[in-house]
Amino acid sequence: MALTFLQIELISKYGYRGQTYTVTTADGYKLGVHRITRKQGPDPDRLPVLLVHGLLGSSADWLVIGPEDALAYQLAKAGYDVWLINTRGNRYSRQHVQLSPSDAAFWNFTWHEKGIYDLPAVIDYMLNDTKHPAGQIYYIGYSEGTTAYFVMTSSRPAYNRKIRLAHALAPSVLLDSVRSPVLNSLVDNAQVIMPLAFTTNLVELLRWSEQQSGMLQTMCPPETKRNPCVVLFDNLFGPNPESLDTNAIQSLVGHCPSGAAVKEVYHYHQVIQNGIFRPYQESAVDRIVVPYNLSASDVPVHIYYGMNDWIIHPKNVRKFTAALPNIRELRAVGGKKFTHLDFIAAKRIRTVLYTKIMANLQTDLVELLRQLEKS
Repeated sequence: MALTFLQIELISKYGYRGQTYTVTTADGYKLGVHRITRKQGPDPDRLPVLLVHGLLGSSADWLVIGPEDALAYQLAKAGYDVWLINTRGNRYSRQHVQLSPSDAAFWNFTWHEKGIYDLPAVIDYMLNDTKHPAGQIYYIGYSEGTTAYFVMTSSRPAYNRKIRLAHALAPSVLLDSVRSPVLNSLVDNAQVIMPLAFTTNLVELLRWSEQQSGMLQTMCPPETKRNPCVVLFDNLFGPNPESLDTNAIQSLVGHCPSGAAVKEVYHYHQVIQNGIFRPYQESAVDRIVVPYNLSASDVPVHIYYGMNDWIIHPKNVRKFTAALPNIRELRAVGGKKFTHLDFIAAKRIRTVLYTKIMANLQTDLVELLRQLEKS
């Protein structure tokens, strides 16, 4: 079943032009990238936008709530050239120049490699395809999409010059104050779970399948307000019944979980345990691992977080952002009950947050055009 094609077909159904690209990274992974524009093409005065999904997610995360609300559609409608990456290991990016997903070596990566290889490869591809000069890409990341972003901009600072403005939604950088009982239980038992996973060669986590997708959608009908998916998400991400959109949840579980490497989850575990944003440490006796230099991440950035996000505690957001040199905005959105999942699936998310992002881009675009007129 050509799922990529069906997703592009759905985009076309809503009156947009959808395209699919394959981008090969420096270490050989082949990434599926989706592109959305208006039927008549993007406005030449508007910059390309890169949207980056979270852990176990895919490009579908930016589409599932439909054309009236989803950020990807809203950006395309406004004339932006919208690119949606699928990072290595998810359902659209399960290819490599030499390795197969059945090889354990295929899954020997964390979100570090996503920041070091995946994002730069797609950014360079976008610049080459669109012919926009470096420094004229907008970046919007959610959850792990922000983790990889801060890896890239702190470790490969040349890419800071290729991004004009960034937005970080639910920034997943420091995680030592997790409130999720589900995640805390996994953390408490990680010393047993992870060695068992590695010794049994369990290297892939929650691969997407049509059967799994259908089962989850059947188990979680939108008319049942406390269906199993809602209960799980409440305990994982935080509850927000006033913002709950069960139709969005059912659509989301049709695409998610979309697959990940066990090792990238364990990398998050290390950050939770150590309270330090740093590269993966292979073992306790491994060499000293130097933390990422967040002060090198100097792209102007708007940072949005949720007060009731059970994965990303507000105090962790405030702590890591103290190291960033160029914050345009640091804001809690959606009131006291706003959660981690709300950033992509909440009722009224367009009015709560996406219109603000659009306004930020418009303000910056006006400034860019003013600069170009003077030059």
